[in-house]
Amino acid sequence: MTKFNFLFTFFLFSFFLFQSSDEAQNFKFISMSDSRGINNGVNDTVLSSAVNHILENQKDAKFIVFAGDMIDGNRFNPQKTLQEILHWKDVMKPIYDNPNMIYPKIFPVVGNHEIQHRDDEKNFCNAFPEVFSNCDDTKGLSYSFDYNNVHFTFINTDSWYYGNPNDTTDDKRDWHYIKHFEWMENDIKTAHEKGMKIFTFAHEMPFPTGGHLRDGLPNLGLNFNGEIDSVRKFYLSRRDRFWEILKQNNVIAHICGHEHLYSRQSVDGIYQIISGSAGAPLYRFNPLYGEETLSQDPLIMEMTYSKAFPFYKVLEYNFGPNKNSQKSEDFVGFSAFNYSVFDVQKDFVKVTTYGSFPKEGTNNRFGDDWKIIDEFTIYIKYKMGN
Repeated sequence: MTKFNFLFTFFLFSFFLFQSSDEAQNFKFISMSDSRGINNGVNDTVLSSAVNHILENQKDAKFIVFAGDMIDGNRFNPQKTLQEILHWKDVMKPIYDNPNMIYPKIFPVVGNHEIQHRDDEKNFCNAFPEVFSNCDDTKGLSYSFDYNNVHFTFINTDSWYYGNPNDTTDDKRDWHYIKHFEWMENDIKTAHEKGMKIFTFAHEMPFPTGGHLRDGLPNLGLNFNGEIDSVRKFYLSRRDRFWEILKQNNVIAHICGHEHLYSRQSVDGIYQIISGSAGAPLYRFNPLYGEETLSQDPLIMEMTYSKAFPFYKVLEYNFGPNKNSQKSEDFVGFSAFNYSVFDVQKDFVKVTTYGSFPKEGTNNRFGDDWKIIDEFTIYIKYKMGN
């Protein structure tokens, strides 16, 4: 038996111990992301505050998913990026030491800030040896597991293109799309055929809501003027196919980060939930009709409404007077530091988001105490026969 197969078998066995029947037991998990900042690549103050609040108030949560950009990273020095990740793990140590959570306590998702150099993928995997891979091609950056008849699929949306491995000039960052599409599709489909509830996770979002209208999985580019060339068509078609797979397999929600805010909306019956700042500088949402001057408040606003108009048109957003400039009319969002708690029941999932609004005049400093900023319920759809 190889080392990988042994670890994989041990991990699945560990989870099996917590299952008493084929019926899913009620349990909770937490999502959060984007904690980068000035303290060795991490916003220590906000992240530590979130950790303390979780330990004090979410004692029955089984594990945390962290959807990328935990650190700043460095384009030229992969050892600095690795040091920042290890510092992040130090800040998260109270979670790793929490006896109430199941091994390995935190499931990381790689983000674009972790992948800025050709050595970063290897370093990321070495920093999280407790997290295995059952997708061999992604070297531990995409993986999945089952817990209490719920399937969790972790998707790498920020890869590295190596080209010729022996030619250091023939490589580059390969962000904003799902490279190992076939594995992801088969993984989700197999779980659906077993009648499992499914959540998917990635750093990048399919439907940008604020601060990253230019990229995410649509990846239209900052200077997009409405022209759809072959490259943009590739990204858009791949994004659309991804969402279609989620729809076909009754995925409960796609949970992600990348945008430094909290938002949720349902698109064709599937929720996109962004738990997007555990310390990273907060963003404003997509500009509304009439917003033609970049805001002077500290929250980051990417572009004016006129600049955003071609994006909205191609992405088929709700834009114009009295519209929300988002994909869905049921959009809800807050520019606040946040984490979300998912209470998984037999027929529904209750999602409760805790937030802290920043100190006045800042976008990265802790302000208000943590409080509930959003609650909603997702009712679970079952395939025929289940």
